[in-house]
Amino acid sequence: MIVGIFIGVIAGFGSLALYYAIAFSTKYLLTGLTGFTPPATALEGQGPLYFIGHYNYWMIPVSTTIGGLISGFLVYGLAPEAEGHGTDAAIESFHYYKGKIRKRIPAVKLVASAITIGSGGSAGREGPVAQIAAGFGSFMADLFGMDDRDRRIAVAAGIGAGIGSIFMAPLGGALLSTEVLYRRDFEVDALVPSIIASVTGYAIFGYHFNYTPLFSIQSATVGFHNPASLIVYVIVGIVTGILGILYVVTFYGVRKQFSKLKRIPNYFKPAIGGLAVGAIAMAFPQILGLSYGWLQLLFFGETSQFSALALMPIWILIALVFLKIIATSLSIGSGGSGGVYAPGIVIGGFTGAVLWVFFHSILHVFMFMSIADFIIVSMIAFFGGVSKAPISIIIMGTEMTGGYSLFLPLMLATVISYFISGTKYSIYKAQVINRAHSPAHQQEYEKPLMDYIKVKDAMASDVSTMDAGTTLSDALGLMDRLKTSGAVLVSVNEIIGFVTREEIAAGIGGATRRLRDISERPVKTISPEQSAHEAFNILTSGKVEVLVVVDRKRKVDQVVGVIGLQEIARAYNEKIRTLRESSFFEELM
Repeated sequence: MIVGIFIGVIAGFGSLALYYAIAFSTKYLLTGLTGFTPPATALEGQGPLYFIGHYNYWMIPVSTTIGGLISGFLVYGLAPEAEGHGTDAAIESFHYYKGKIRKRIPAVKLVASAITIGSGGSAGREGPVAQIAAGFGSFMADLFGMDDRDRRIAVAAGIGAGIGSIFMAPLGGALLSTEVLYRRDFEVDALVPSIIASVTGYAIFGYHFNYTPLFSIQSATVGFHNPASLIVYVIVGIVTGILGILYVVTFYGVRKQFSKLKRIPNYFKPAIGGLAVGAIAMAFPQILGLSYGWLQLLFFGETSQFSALALMPIWILIALVFLKIIATSLSIGSGGSGGVYAPGIVIGGFTGAVLWVFFHSILHVFMFMSIADFIIVSMIAFFGGVSKAPISIIIMGTEMTGGYSLFLPLMLATVISYFISGTKYSIYKAQVINRAHSPAHQQEYEKPLMDYIKVKDAMASDVSTMDAGTTLSDALGLMDRLKTSGAVLVSVNEIIGFVTREEIAAGIGGATRRLRDISERPVKTISPEQSAHEAFNILTSGKVEVLVVVDRKRKVDQVVGVIGLQEIARAYNEKIRTLRESSFFEELM
């Protein structure tokens, strides 16, 4: 609790510091150089009226390039771990670095992200705050002498507190800290400290904004009122799922291309990305910075005298969906500093606006649904799918927009988007499938592969049971007829040995020689339900070479096979091959 409170305090004040640092950077870089002032959210005082006004559009590339240049020298000169989106770096620290984050990273991340976003770079502020709070969690764990497990939990709590604070969504942020670490699992141990940290951070950050939701929704018709609208939300889920795949592929494709530019120092790559973003923004300034204000104008759209749809007709909205994906990929994929959550929300929001215009203005159907219905569900479904954290993102969506009236549509569309994008396409590459795949839980889940192989799946079943007094010639003839490779020898219903067909053939030297005369191999029995690992331990003890598999569930014990080291090795190799194939196909999902 104590550590959670401290982390929450840093998350709250860290969110405020980043918020005002971005505002300062915007004032003196983007607005100062170009004269362009992007719209804000209602939380920041934006009303329904907004005029772009006159500005020096040709100076936008100058602003974004300068921001990228400064950010590049800060990050690669002081803390290369601060490049990219901070949430992924914190997740990576949790899984692979025992929760250890260098002390200088939070400060570098804050300044570099503020400059990237304030100069017009397309990035979010949640990733930096998550890394700031997670870094402080790592520091607190070291200060209190905590072990690796508790340090990881402190880092997870920092992720939740940072995101919950900056988005004014404490419950969603707390849940996100447990869900975002995995693609199909939860870090349950982090939930309670994350709630404490997230609530504390929200109490501090929200106090400065009267605990107002991030977006103000003006439409009185927002909500789920008609079952027929579920058809639309299914379509929303499918469209956002497909676009989510495009977002991930584009983002990491651009990042890969920048990594191939070996002749260009890393210091200058964010400036190149910034220049490209600025060039796009000369025609489409809506892609600059956080872009939240444009969504807020769309929420005001139906009630405003100067409708945001007049500023952004459908052809511009369609272009913005794809251009925002490209701009975010260039800003962060080039090595710039910022989050991917905010751009994901905006991309999803623009997608929802496009679908609303399509259904309303072109098809003239579902007229009872407001543009806010489409935008809210689309923006949450989009990022809920690509983040692989659908439950927490759904909760955050309700907190960010101030109501639960769309909870059912949010559930439907987000889950569809999640499954459309599949396990492979996550914006957070540091995520692992589940706890069993995380180095953080390696000792808990570490279990020899042979423990998963049953004796019945490895044994040789082509054996017969013969009386030990059977002559070798008769035994060989019987084995030929039964097409078996070995015989378990019994005497008065007691298993006394095992011989192979080759041993019988080699031992024939007289008509009176019997199976008991050549059986010098002691045997033990094992159940078919026991593991191959247990069989391996018995066989390697040096006392026996083969185990007779006996089914004791029947009224009379029945020999069903034999197992030796050769059978275990064959089953082990087959299991490895199967796992490799399943992993390959799982990656394609």
